[in-house]
Amino acid sequence: MNTHVDWSGVRERVIAMEEAERRARGREPLSHSLFEPVLTLAEIGEAEAQFGVTLPEEYRTFLAEVGAGGPGPGCLSPLCRIDGTWGWLWDTAGHHWMLDPSGPFVETDGWADQQRATLRAAGYEPTTQDEDTDYLDDYREAFGDAGEEAWHLERDRGAVLISDNGCGMTGWLIIVGPHRGELRDRDCETNPPYEPYLDAKGNPHTFRTWYLEWLEQRESAAR
Repeated sequence: MNTHVDWSGVRERVIAMEEAERRARGREPLSHSLFEPVLTLAEIGEAEAQFGVTLPEEYRTFLAEVGAGGPGPGCLSPLCRIDGTWGWLWDTAGHHWMLDPSGPFVETDGWADQQRATLRAAGYEPTTQDEDTDYLDDYREAFGDAGEEAWHLERDRGAVLISDNGCGMTGWLIIVGPHRGELRDRDCETNPPYEPYLDAKGNPHTFRTWYLEWLEQRESAAR
């Protein structure tokens, strides 16, 4: 049974921090809301029903108590509905990041095995592994014009792009699999492995510890 996560005061702390930073820089007070509106439990349930998953409790309560998107480590991708479809908004053109819940997120150390299994299931024997432990060329050979898209969809399966940190740096929230609720870091420009976000003790961050560490560091800097 999930235990409720209390986000009391977090939204107010983020706003106070932003206002303090603006004052320190001689800027005008905020003229817009920092956060996207919170989602109702009915809206969250509708999104979960669309994807056939239950969102990690720490993130689910954040959506209901803090906001559907807003400031955070990088810029949090808002969970929103566009033309009747739920997804994570990831650019100004209004494109959604759509969760593929068909299987667990594959950790970096298991990615090569996953690729080989997929290729063999399609009747293709893997041949070329590049320096990133990828079989992208083989996917193109096995699946034709759809090969590159199939590779990307499978690589990101079970996770959502939760934050854009600029210059190709991205944060991912695992939704499906044994590490559900944890965060992963990835530079999409250079295609390196997904790496866990770790706390000061070397433990993988969950959504709550990841967000609160960012807030506490920003508050400390503002002081």
